[in-house]
Amino acid sequence: MSWSRPFARRDCWRLGAAALLPLAAGACGFRPLYGGSAGEEVAAELASIEVVAPDTRIGQILKNRLLDDLNPAGTTVAPRYRLTVELSRTQTALAIQLDETITRFDLTLAAFFSLRDLDEGGIPPAEGVPPAEGVPPAEGEAGPEPAYRSALRRVASYNVVTDPFATLMAEQDAELRAATELSRGIRTLLTLHFQGDTV
Repeated sequence: MSWSRPFARRDCWRLGAAALLPLAAGACGFRPLYGGSAGEEVAAELASIEVVAPDTRIGQILKNRLLDDLNPAGTTVAPRYRLTVELSRTQTALAIQLDETITRFDLTLAAFFSLRDLDEGGIPPAEGVPPAEGVPPAEGEAGPEPAYRSALRRVASYNVVTDPFATLMAEQDAELRAATELSRGIRTLLTLHFQGDTV
């Protein structure tokens, strides 16, 4: 048919462009996380992080997510670093009816975290962290300055329905989603830190 040759030529151009994308990305300085031997070293560093989080339901959910994300293979590694996380949880009415009934909430979960090297002296034993009151960790923490410190927040929404139990389940699901996204974000920032990238 008359259209078969132009169509094939166009496909060749597309395939050629797709093949050149990785080269272009490399030229821009992009490099994948966990790549090559350097990636193996970063993965080992992440697996050696012990996590200290608030002794609350959402704090323990985040801790478990972090343990899975930092050490997905579940290997037994002697702790070399301690990640201390403080959390702030807030809710904001998102949808309000004419009778002032709230039908949807935004749940915001913020994490303030610091990473310390356990090989350095003066670091006290790990203890549970109380829930944060919406402020970053105090500057006067015991021990040496952290090797890395940052903060992240994630927002998840949920609906308010007539059944209180269903609303509670929706709220807890929003907490789970926010904690999961926080864990992934913290893992990414720590990976970049170990790779020597500035964030």
